[in-house]
Amino acid sequence: MEKAAKFIVYQDFDGGYRWRLRSLVGETIAASEIGYHEKLRCEQEMEHWKLEYPEASIRDTTVQTFHKQFSQELTSQSS
Repeated sequence: MEKAAKFIVYQDFDGGYRWRLRSLVGETIAASEIGYHEKLRCEQEMEHWKLEYPEASIRDTTVQTFHKQFSQELTSQSS
């Protein structure tokens, strides 16, 4: 059984940090049950699953969200 998968770290609608573990075909294998106020706590919970799926990559979508929000703020301030 192939275990290659991908962790996705994201922010929920309440601003909490969560993670999902997705298979190669996009099925959710596991996910955080709660949103964490601190990203570090989210990553610590994810580490438990990282032991079972050590080859899984990690995609942090919160970085993209931050850059997008920052760019929008700069654009609105310069207008």
